[in-house]
Amino acid sequence: MPLPKPNVSNAQVEVLTEEKFSLGEGPHWEEKTQRLIWIDIFGPSVNIYDPATKENKVYNIREQLEKLGAKGNRLSVGVAVPIVGEPDKLVIGTGSHVATFDPTTGEVEFKNEFEDGQEETRYNDAKCDPSGRLWAGTMNAKKDEHEKGPEVGCLFLLDKGFAAPKPEVGEVTISNGLAWSADKKTMYYIDSVPGTIFAFDYDDATGCISNRRALIDTSKLDIGSPDGMTIDTLDRLWVAGFDSGAVHCFDPTCPSEPHVSLPIPGASRITSCCFGGKNLDELYVTSASVSCSLENAGKLFRVTGIGATGTQGQCYAG
Repeated sequence: MPLPKPNVSNAQVEVLTEEKFSLGEGPHWEEKTQRLIWIDIFGPSVNIYDPATKENKVYNIREQLEKLGAKGNRLSVGVAVPIVGEPDKLVIGTGSHVATFDPTTGEVEFKNEFEDGQEETRYNDAKCDPSGRLWAGTMNAKKDEHEKGPEVGCLFLLDKGFAAPKPEVGEVTISNGLAWSADKKTMYYIDSVPGTIFAFDYDDATGCISNRRALIDTSKLDIGSPDGMTIDTLDRLWVAGFDSGAVHCFDPTCPSEPHVSLPIPGASRITSCCFGGKNLDELYVTSASVSCSLENAGKLFRVTGIGATGTQGQCYAG
């Protein structure tokens, strides 16, 4: 039986930043501080938005990354997630490096690096699973966002203790959204260019994935390219539609069911989303201004009144 569809007819969309960012991504709601952590991939910057003060602090880390040897399109940051037991530090994926970043000092500390035999790949999106392992994907850094190109990307698993990233899914175009079902038995994953939302059997005790299958083919739908993704308490998938100007809600239990679209006015390149707020009933949405001149392109948004509650984002177990 299909899951109930969300009623977004009364949704209110609020623009939170005046500044336009090149490629906003990776929103993560930090429950402890009630703040949103997100990134501008090509800033490259880590941003922290505080709803209480309505202030968005931008931490540009270009100089620190250059000291790590990052250059060209690898001079970027693809993820920023809090670390359990390290209240002042975030784990970040930048170019091919895994590092920590301390916003209070500006210090970036190298931890590890993925090895894929490719010089043109970079981290693009990542998320922690229910046990705090970091799943981080890559894409061809020489291609524009969502441009077709060689399948040189990969989904890596970074286990606890900053272990060496382990390749789990290969031959990926643009590694993107990740989500886990409430029963911790299914992992959802997006490869953007073919427009496919995949499902895997997932073992939370070991982090092992198996039985890969194509769940939803969005290439036949009018949603642009599927980008970042989050999941609500009913296990509905909320998918950012790059070049669609909307977030789209899918029912993974009935893939053939029509999806529900949530328009984001004044922005077409919607990149990712996550639930936040005291009751996790607000949807924070990121966007890109790259090759887009719309009024709100590259800004951060908050959407209320969507009749859905999300799940808390996981921190890296460290």
